[in-house]
Parts: sequence; C-alpha cells; structure tokens
Amino acid sequence: MDFVKDWAITQTLGEGAYGEVKLVMNKHTNEYVAMKMINTREHPDASKEVKKEVGIHKCLRHPHVIQFYGSRSHGKHEYIFLEYAAHGELFDKIEPDVGMSQAEARKYMSQLLSGIDYLHSRGIAHRDIKPENLLLDLNDNLKISDFGLATMFRAGGKERALQNRCGTLPYVAPEVLLRPYAAQPADIWSCGIVLVAMLSGELPWDQASDDCADFKHWKCGSYTQLAPWTKLDNLTLSLLRKVLAPLPSARYTSAEIQNTRWFKQEFKKGDQRKIEQLAKAMKRAERAMEDDEDVTDAKETCSSQVAAAPASTHICDEAMRAFLSQPTSLDDMLVSSQLLNTQPSSAQNVMQKVVRRMTRFNVNLTVTEAVEELEATLSHLNLEWKTNFPNIFTVTTTDRRKTVLVFKASLMEVDEGTFLDFRLSKGCGLEFKRLFVTIRMMFKEMIIKN
Repeated sequence: MDFVKDWAITQTLGEGAYGEVKLVMNKHTNEYVAMKMINTREHPDASKEVKKEVGIHKCLRHPHVIQFYGSRSHGKHEYIFLEYAAHGELFDKIEPDVGMSQAEARKYMSQLLSGIDYLHSRGIAHRDIKPENLLLDLNDNLKISDFGLATMFRAGGKERALQNRCGTLPYVAPEVLLRPYAAQPADIWSCGIVLVAMLSGELPWDQASDDCADFKHWKCGSYTQLAPWTKLDNLTLSLLRKVLAPLPSARYTSAEIQNTRWFKQEFKKGDQRKIEQLAKAMKRAERAMEDDEDVTDAKETCSSQVAAAPASTHICDEAMRAFLSQPTSLDDMLVSSQLLNTQPSSAQNVMQKVVRRMTRFNVNLTVTEAVEELEATLSHLNLEWKTNFPNIFTVTTTDRRKTVLVFKASLMEVDEGTFLDFRLSKGCGLEFKRLFVTIRMMFKEMIIKN
C-alpha cells in the first residue's frame, strides 16, 4: 500500500475467490474506505471480471448503492476503492427464525427497491440480491453492494434476455434456472425473498424449482400451514404472492409493490407482534441456557456435520464470484496495531472501537483458556477449523441446507477477560447466526454480561 500515501490497511474484512477486502484508514483524518485487492497473477481469469465491475460501478451514484471511489492497478494487483458501510450487513439485523419488525422491514424494502429501480433505469441487473450484499451506513440506510455478477441488460434503448445462471440459489428466481430470462423480474424476485427473510428470520426454500418440495407447496398453493408462511399475516402473504409469482409476467413491478396496502399501512413503532415473537424466542434460549438437558439438545440439533464440500449454492456460468461484501461494521473493527506500525500499551490501543454486532461476546477467561474452551466447543459440535494466525480460527462446515459455511473467530485479550469476535466469510448469514447462538450458549457460564 506504499503507493497510496497516508492510508494504512487496518483490517481484513473478508476473503473471496480472487482476493481480499481490506479496511483502509487515512492516518490524518481517520476516514475509512473499503478496498478490494485482487491478485491477477494467481487468478489471471479475474482481470476481465474486475474491469466489468469497475465499468459498472463508475456509472452509478445513488443513496442506496454503495459508492465507488476509484480503482488502480499496481503490479499484479487490482484495487477497487469503495464506500465503507459502517453498520455492516443487513443479515445481522435479522434474528434467526424471528426476523425483524414490519416497520423496519418496510423501511429496508423501500430503500432496496429504490436502489434496484435506479440500477434498472441504468440498464443494470444486479443478479445477486441477498442480505449479505445489502449493507447499512451509519444512519442504518441500506446500500446495495457487490456488483461482481452484475451485467448490462439494456443499451441504446434495446433490451436483451439474459442467459447465464447467476445468483445464490435460495434467492434465485425460477426462470433463471431455466433460461433465458428477463432481468428486472428476476431481481424483483430476489428482493421478495429478502423480504421473507426479514419478516420471518428464515428462507422459504433451497431453490425455486419443482425438485424442491417447499417451492412446490408455494407454487400449488398448499403452503398455508407451513413455515415461514405461518409467521406472516394475510396482508403480508397477499403481497408476497404477487412478488413471488412463479411466472415473471404475473410478478409485481417495484412500483406495484410500493402501491400495495402493506406498504401504505401504518405500523406501530416497534411492531408489537414481532417484539412478542422475539421475546418468546429469547425466553426459549434463556430456558435452554438454564437447563443442561436443553443445552445438550440444542447442541445436537444445531451442530453441523463436516462433510465433503458439496456444489456451492452460488451459481454463475461466467465465472466464480470474485468478491465478498463487507461483513463487519466500522464500530466493529479491531484495528491492527502491527499494520499501523504502533506498539500498544494496553488493549484500548488495539481495540479502537467497541463492537456493535450481535456475533461477539466477552468471557472471564485468559486468552489461552478461551482458546482451549473454543477448541473444545468446536470439537463438540464436530466443526473443522484451522489457525493460520495466533488466536484466529477459520471454521468450515456445512449448514442445514448442506452448503458450505465458513466463518472466522478472533480472540483478543482486553482489560476484562477475553473478547471473542465471530465473522461470516462464506455462506448464509442466517445459518451463521444460528450456529453462533449455539456456540454462545456453550460459553454461557463464562460470558461477562453487558
């Protein structure tokens, strides 16, 4: 990074197939920027994808699209500089199996549709809309990110049908699996799946094909007694039947969605129904934490068996997905003093910000004790891990959908015990959070409250 004067790498935010995402900080102004680093020597096929992503980003400027600051080539590396979304990814706002309030969901859905409308007006299809690619700024405003699979579907007033199967399977529209397909309805479908996740805390199916029983129930109308639909009221279901219409020609447009009763109704602040659901879920977790037998049951239920990695749910005939989004927020950063060329005199010099995310906790153990406890916990859950760096675990497993899930656990000594931070690297955010809850429960006796 010597060629970028006065900027220093402070932390790795994520890893992708072709490189890494770093957080860089201006040493004088303390401004932060997200930087994608792509090694074209190791991945020569990435060069074309980088140019495509940069070309798309250059023509975008919208309040609900992550801002592009520039790009640069240096040796065998390509760099893309982007706005850093300070409050992380949308999935971290979604409580597994509960979701969020309808008022919050409508806010984020409205902002998502605003961003999607803008992209479509520019002739651009995103093709990978999901909570992990939707970031939140300091004011909790949504920003669409990760344009590695985006493409132009309109140019010179002429539209073309798309051919390539792109996206993440649970979010992909049924016509994308069949091809060719129209760009706009396919993106709208993905927005609808995001809405289901926000309101219910789970995904409705593994993929929208007749091979999937859950999708067949939806398509045939025999879903009313099945989750996640039983968690939703009739007004919400009425909207989703239009957004997730299997036929693209019958699917609501963005304008039609925002003209529905669900969008226009007044929600009470906090949405009492969702608060009650969340309270019940938290009580169940508390009872499990108090009852050793329940904890054992939870461990057995939530543990993921390590198996040979199956075919990824992320599909693209053009190329592998090159980049990750930003899996952590500005307030979540543990700034590396080594990278900043400083010597910490205390933990406060290392921990520049207090973590806001849900996926972390402090324990009343030394780092060595916490490492031993984490190793025992991961072993009990049959999770495979490696430690390429001291006190940083990379955990690999498969989730309930039999797809690959990778996350990192970082341990750091602080004034009061040890700080454990968990960050998703690859896979479904909701499945990651479910597994995190299980791990946290197993640390229950050691966690320092508040």
